[in-house]
Amino acid sequence: MIWSPDDVFSAGANLEALMPVFMKSGAKGIAPELKKFQDFMLRMRYAAVPVVSAIRGIALGGGCELAVYSSKRVAAMESYMGLVEVGVGTVPGAGGLTYIARRAAEMAAAGNANADIFKFVTDGFTSAAMAKVGTSAIESRKLGYLLWSDVIVPNKDELLYVAIQQAKAMFDSGYRAPAKSLIPVAGRSGIATIKGQLANMRDGGFISAHDFHISALIADVVCGGEVEAGSLVTEEYLMALERKHFCALLENPKSQRANHGHAADRQAGAQLITATTRRFS
Repeated sequence: MIWSPDDVFSAGANLEALMPVFMKSGAKGIAPELKKFQDFMLRMRYAAVPVVSAIRGIALGGGCELAVYSSKRVAAMESYMGLVEVGVGTVPGAGGLTYIARRAAEMAAAGNANADIFKFVTDGFTSAAMAKVGTSAIESRKLGYLLWSDVIVPNKDELLYVAIQQAKAMFDSGYRAPAKSLIPVAGRSGIATIKGQLANMRDGGFISAHDFHISALIADVVCGGEVEAGSLVTEEYLMALERKHFCALLENPKSQRANHGHAADRQAGAQLITATTRRFS
């Protein structure tokens, strides 16, 4: 069970806490720490026992990734979920983009074995590239961070009880972790399509050159890198792409300025959402 008694499930990783490591070793010092986080996500996903996240309030960045890698989610109506790393000049690095690629493949397979994976990738790409945050559990479900099989409770005071009951029921019914499988991806053709659309937005003045760069890196991961469309890849392969791009952006001066400049904004935004949660609870 993953649960917080506060109105913040998790606002994500504290990048500033890793600053001493970065100052000493640069991005190559961050990479092993990030891999530990990614490995934890996979261990949780494939654990022999069900892991249920009980979510209320903010579940952003790493908090959102923690939730989507759980076996199941139970969310209060006032839950705000999203991958917001682009707001500080980075990309999701703890499995969020890998989750988008996997879910696209799962939805394509559920609809039609011959379905075009790319059309299922685009919604997840847009949510990550625009740092979309669900303003309720219902909207978080529309964004794909909650599934239809997840439980939404109207009253946050019921959250922990319902989550515990869900975990017990899953265990008692003989829970088995999902089988590891290869993920078909959209490949280089999907990346090229997204980058073409991004180039139009950049040239039209709707996004900056750095926005283009970050979004192109997101596209690279959710489409599976420079491989043929339909290629089968592992979650570890996709996470390695995430890790590579996350660490590269840490050393980009424009991302460093964005990270520094948005620190106060992040704190003010978290306080605003928390206040809104309390007002409607």
